[in-house]
Amino acid sequence: MRRSGRVLLIVLAVLVVLAGAGAAVVLRLDTRAKEQHEMLSRAILARETWLSDTRVRLLENGAELGSYTLEDLGLAESARSYITVGLTQVDLLPQEKFEALGLRERISWSLGGRGSAQNVTLDVTKLNTTKPEADANRVERTAPQDAQVSFEDGKFTLQAETGGNTLRDGAVHDAIAQALTGVVDMGQEPQTIEAELTDIDCYEMPEITEENTAFDIQTSFEEALDGFSLTINFEKAAPQLSFEQPTQTISQEQAQALVTLNADGTLTVDEAGVRVLVDSWAAIYDIPNTKYQFKSEVDGYVPIQFLNVSYKVDRDALTKQIVERLRTLDDEEVVPEIACYRDGEPFDIKDTYIEVDITNQKVTFYKDGERIVFTDVVTGLPDGHQTITGLYYTYYKATDIWLDGPDYHVFVKYWVSMTDLYGLHDASWRSNFGGDYYLYAGSHGCVNTPEEAMKTIYDNVTDGIPILSYHHERPVQEEPEGMADAQETLE
Repeated sequence: MRRSGRVLLIVLAVLVVLAGAGAAVVLRLDTRAKEQHEMLSRAILARETWLSDTRVRLLENGAELGSYTLEDLGLAESARSYITVGLTQVDLLPQEKFEALGLRERISWSLGGRGSAQNVTLDVTKLNTTKPEADANRVERTAPQDAQVSFEDGKFTLQAETGGNTLRDGAVHDAIAQALTGVVDMGQEPQTIEAELTDIDCYEMPEITEENTAFDIQTSFEEALDGFSLTINFEKAAPQLSFEQPTQTISQEQAQALVTLNADGTLTVDEAGVRVLVDSWAAIYDIPNTKYQFKSEVDGYVPIQFLNVSYKVDRDALTKQIVERLRTLDDEEVVPEIACYRDGEPFDIKDTYIEVDITNQKVTFYKDGERIVFTDVVTGLPDGHQTITGLYYTYYKATDIWLDGPDYHVFVKYWVSMTDLYGLHDASWRSNFGGDYYLYAGSHGCVNTPEEAMKTIYDNVTDGIPILSYHHERPVQEEPEGMADAQETLE
């Protein structure tokens, strides 16, 4: 008995030892399972963090156009799904939930079919470059220029093609795709990946180059002359004159006869031939011994009967204009110069002058092209005291003076001389100006002017300003169409 009890005790001790050893093994297996699951979770998180935080910088010649996440580029979602390919629900459990599983399940997972996080190569076939293309298009772009024959300042030259910075279709996509090709998400630290546009052929290229196209300057010259027509507008040059034929034209055939293409691409114009044309036109448009056409303020152009003048085309200037137009093949309308001459000297009344329009009882004062006075006046009584007509020049002005005559003694504030006896002055004794008032209550020959207008004339007048005093036939007013018929109907 004593021996069998001893054996039993030994057996029981062995069993206790074996049980303790088994419990330790189980504990170690469980600890290992938890560590493995935590490592898997970290691996998954690291890959997802890389996908979220990695950026792509789009550059052009080293300058940043924009920075984008993989989400912006449409690559994150598909890549994220590959990370967990083949993983079970237990693989994907949050760590706290995994540790809440039973001991047997945890150890079974560790010893059995546990998975691993996958490395992911970005799938550039899913690349979406909408955002970076929009940024790239905000840059000011210059299109490439084809090689061509250019014509500038009277010379044909072959101009080589030039590049620009206009992006070709798909350039942004190709640059980013190249930068991302072969990039693998292994759970490393997030990256900044640079996509430089100029690492690829990103710009549009000229279609026509010196190498792929033959150029003929003679053909370009002929094409430039095709349809050429140069108008010389004499009516615009002298709207106050009347011409049966307002314009002349140099046709394409005439231009071809007058212009020659030289070997160096320049054009030579037959100036003598142009002068022959100009002289023939001047013979038509020159108007000798006629009346000066003055642009009146009320009735437009009117003939001034006491001013005999001649109108002549400036032949030298017109020849020069046409030669230059032909040399540069510029068909913009030419307006020649038609000058007025009196007694052989250039003559015109413009810019600064005083107009005394007796017919319309108006005085107008232009100074440096600006009208500063336009007023009703009263001129001389036609029966013996009419205002003198002619072209005079201011030479004397005064203020606060008395005017004396056989039947008048009056005070005026402002006086501007036309002659020793006649001038323009205010007339405080008058309340009516303009109209037909002068016919029965006219002045003694001076031009009676409202005080305010006279002050402006006095303040601005200097010696030597032309004063044109005249009367004229009022232009006949054209009846509107249909008025004559309507009148007949009424009668």
